[in-house]
Amino acid sequence: MLAALPATLAQERIGDPKHSLRLEYQYAHTGAIDGPDGAFDLGRTDTHVFLLAGVYALGERWKIFGSLPYVRKRHKGAAAHDPVADFIVYTPPDLRVVDDGRYHGGFQDVYVGAQYLAVDGPLSISPYVSLGGPVSDYPTYGNAIIGKHLWEIPVGVNVDFTPYFSDWSFRADISYVFSEKVTGVDLNYWLLHASASYYLTRRLASRVFLVNRIAPHALNWEDFGDDWDNEAGFQHDRTLRHAYLNGGIGFDFVVSDRYSISATYYETLEQDIVAKVESAFTLALTHRF
Repeated sequence: MLAALPATLAQERIGDPKHSLRLEYQYAHTGAIDGPDGAFDLGRTDTHVFLLAGVYALGERWKIFGSLPYVRKRHKGAAAHDPVADFIVYTPPDLRVVDDGRYHGGFQDVYVGAQYLAVDGPLSISPYVSLGGPVSDYPTYGNAIIGKHLWEIPVGVNVDFTPYFSDWSFRADISYVFSEKVTGVDLNYWLLHASASYYLTRRLASRVFLVNRIAPHALNWEDFGDDWDNEAGFQHDRTLRHAYLNGGIGFDFVVSDRYSISATYYETLEQDIVAKVESAFTLALTHRF
C-alpha cells in the first residue's frame, strides 16, 4: 500500500521568495494497515524521496511552479505481493515484482502549475491550479510501489494570515484533486494542509502542521468481496481509499537573503486503508533569487 507522504504544494511563508529553487529529502517508515477486522501486519516499507521544486514569479501576482520527485522504496516482511503467484485465473498486464526486500524506484510524477495572488496583506489568498502525471513506467502492484501512475489536476487555494505585530503565522492549503479513473472508480480526493508557525527570532520559526487526505469515492475492503483473482484485485493498490491524517512539527531558518533551510518530523494520527507512517522526516534547502 502507498505510504502517506506529506503534501508538497504549500510553500513556507518564511522568506516568501519571488523566485526559488528547493531541494528536499524525505524519508518515511511505515507499519501496519487498518483492515476490515482491525490492523494487520503488512510488513514494513522504507521510502526515500529526493524532490526538486521551483517557483518563478511572472510579475507581482502570478507565479508558476513545478516539482519532480525521485523515489526509492522497499518492502520487507509479511503480505508481500507477487503478480505471478497471486493470480491464477486472471493474467496481470504487468508481472514485475517489487516486494522482494530490495529497493526499487525511479522518477515518479511531475507537477506544473500556476498561482495567482488574489488578496495581499496580513491575510493573503492565492488560488492555484496544476497538472501532474507520471514520467516513468513504474509498476503499480505491490507494497513497494512508488506511486499510482495516474494523471491528476489539483485545484486549490493557499490562505495565509500573519497578524500585525505578532510572532505567529497561520497557513492553510486546501485543494480538490481531479484524478484519472481506474476500472471506472472515482479517485478524486481532497487534500488539506494546515500549519501554525511561531517566530522564535527574526530568522527562526517553529511549526506544527496537519495533513489530511480524504478520498470519499474510492473503494473499501468490502467492495472487493472474497474474489481478488481479477482485474479489480490487481488494481487494488490504486483504487483503495488511502485516506489519512498526518501530524508533525518542524522549523524554518533563514540563513541569508538567498538561502533558508527547513526540517519536519511527522507521523500518522489516523489512517483509513493506508499503511501507517510510524516515523518520517524531511530536510530541505531553498535558494531564492
